[in-house]
Amino acid sequence: MQRQHPYSRAHLNELVSRIEDALRSGDRALQSRLVLQSAELLVKRWSRLSQADKPAFDALLLRLCGQIDTAAREAFAERLADLRLGPPRTSQALARDPAPRVAAPLLTRCASLTPDFLGTVAQEGGEGHRLAIALRSELPPDVTDRLARHGGERVAVRLLDNPGAQFCEAGFARLLVHSAQSESVTLRLALRPDLPPVHRPGLVDLTRSRACAELRFDLDGDRAFEDGLMAEVAGILERDVPEPRLARFASSAAFVRQRFATVPPSATHLESWTTLRRTEDVLAGLSRAAELPLSMTVAAFDAPGPICLATILRGLDFPWTVLKAMLTLRHGSECAAATVEAAYGLHRRLGPLAARRLIRFAALRQGSLAFPHESGAEARAGSVRAGAH
Repeated sequence: MQRQHPYSRAHLNELVSRIEDALRSGDRALQSRLVLQSAELLVKRWSRLSQADKPAFDALLLRLCGQIDTAAREAFAERLADLRLGPPRTSQALARDPAPRVAAPLLTRCASLTPDFLGTVAQEGGEGHRLAIALRSELPPDVTDRLARHGGERVAVRLLDNPGAQFCEAGFARLLVHSAQSESVTLRLALRPDLPPVHRPGLVDLTRSRACAELRFDLDGDRAFEDGLMAEVAGILERDVPEPRLARFASSAAFVRQRFATVPPSATHLESWTTLRRTEDVLAGLSRAAELPLSMTVAAFDAPGPICLATILRGLDFPWTVLKAMLTLRHGSECAAATVEAAYGLHRRLGPLAARRLIRFAALRQGSLAFPHESGAEARAGSVRAGAH
């Protein structure tokens, strides 16, 4: 006896009969099992149905998805998401599902969802739905406008990290409102190549104001030291590093990218590499940890004074032992007492948030991100500092 193809019409007819029986029985556990066991067949066979048969099958799937549990809906949505033209009513129902984990695959990848539909979900859905839409490879301005209007900081950050997102002037205006509350939004918005140029100076000034507020808090209002520190750090990060010097770091940068793709190097890694005098690994690892361009970490290391290097390491909240080891690597075991004293004094006086904000401002002036991930605690602390001044 010839074996039937697993996606044959006969198999589909048999499955449909079982689904209809399960729907009539009201046995939701059975219905969920059928979907989990047969999701692949339901999806594969859809594309082979005639146009005349598709509406009825879509209606059957829609009814079934209204009965099954979350795990089964999620499994089915995951398989529907990559169909070029899936069952429209079922796809839209799952994309509106109250559970974001069910809706996310379709909202992120389904090509048949229209901009009007996505805009409606952006307005009426939850934050999880908006986060999923913000990941789509292409987003027209009317959708991004609604996402920016109804979404929070995480949605705004995700949109700004998405090169396929397009914005109208109203959308940028809404993102500017987010930037007043979120440093992560400010940094990304200032670096968007499609941002109208008139807005960029204000975002750079806002970044500077945040850095100044935090520095004044940590430095007890020592304006002369604050101004000198900002000027020195900015001047060092602006320096050009010769291409032959940067070329020495190519293999280390590749090693760090591969090994630390998901979690950046820790203080322990840097201190161990410093002890082994693996200078290229140390600076490539520092670049990855601070998410700074490699040229900037090399410039900080090569600078005669320790201030910029100390500020980057303080921003990472790495212990003094790491900075001291890097000073020895840079200047030798006979590192001048004045150099060590200046580095230790800054490490003691400067808090991690002030250090991050100082590096962020200096890097932003050069068109780069640094320490791009802002925590909720960091944002709250910064708001308190800014209010105090």
